[in-house]
Amino acid sequence: MNALPALFRSTCICLLSSLPQLAAQAPAAPATPSDVRVALPQPITADQPVDAPGRTEPIESARIFTRATGIVRERRFDIGDRVAAGDVMAVIDVPELDRALAAAAAQIELGKVRQALAELEAERATQLVASQALPIEEAQRRTAELQSAGAALRVAEAELARLQVLQGFATVTAPFPGVVAARNFDRGDRVRGDNAGAEGWLFELVRLDELRFVLPAAPELALRLDGAPLPSVRFREFPGRTFAAVAVRTSRVFDPATGTMRVELRLPNPELLLPAGLSGAAWFTLPPLPGGFLVPNNALQLRAGQPTLAIVRDGRIALLVVTTGRTRGLQVEVAHAELSPTTPVVVNPNALLRAGDAVRISEPVPSPAGAR
Repeated sequence: MNALPALFRSTCICLLSSLPQLAAQAPAAPATPSDVRVALPQPITADQPVDAPGRTEPIESARIFTRATGIVRERRFDIGDRVAAGDVMAVIDVPELDRALAAAAAQIELGKVRQALAELEAERATQLVASQALPIEEAQRRTAELQSAGAALRVAEAELARLQVLQGFATVTAPFPGVVAARNFDRGDRVRGDNAGAEGWLFELVRLDELRFVLPAAPELALRLDGAPLPSVRFREFPGRTFAAVAVRTSRVFDPATGTMRVELRLPNPELLLPAGLSGAAWFTLPPLPGGFLVPNNALQLRAGQPTLAIVRDGRIALLVVTTGRTRGLQVEVAHAELSPTTPVVVNPNALLRAGDAVRISEPVPSPAGAR
């Protein structure tokens, strides 16, 4: 009776040890191919019209301060007025400066008198030394006094010039032709000069005879502007009209917060028809993406942070990391050296698909509508 359990255990161990050999000898069950739907890429052959929203800005703008401290006597322009470069916009009364100027002028007169007197004494000392009636040391002292008087006169003249410059600041002039966009004072107000803070400005002046049209451009637009024709700008408030840009500038730096690049267009506006701060759209005509194709949006996946297409090659999946362009409705621009008009691209690919997986095309999806 005791031998039976031992025999049973021996038999089980033999069977278990032979299972891997039996499994290796058994034929593997063929993997069932997954059904996939595909679309064919469509070459991009025509130039692409692209619109990008933006806003107008003045070509120049400045907040005008004064370095003079006093009471505003005149304000010659107000909001909306047009000014020419050099026009007097405001005049400030600075009585302390006027008195300082008078004192400086008096110091110059006094300096001239002292210089003339020192010159006479130096000449007389020279004559007396020649006749040995005066020690040479005294003549040297009087010559030094003459030089000191000349230096004092030059200091007084420099102080007068400084005060005259400050007096010029009491007259506020326009640095460029423009329109008064805002004013921050009234006649009779006291304004501070050298200690003025950010809020101490007098006028805000903008130049509108030429405008900037500023737009934040995504990489697919910003990196394709070189060689593109100059765009036109349209505004909803001016239906049926287009405004031609005369230049395009880019910052060459992408903002890490928004992922866009600042692009500036320049718009002539001699009649001041367009105000600053008006929203519109710039229309570009971009050349086709080099080697580009249009595929359905739902064919593109992000894998490991990279745009990826799944294609069918010899009945198996291949994954292509592609370069993407702009989205056109239900389609997106992509480029890759292995793409061709006959490459089956998987639509709505399963996230579990891996390179080399066997697949079967269930029913081809018609190609997207013609490329634009």
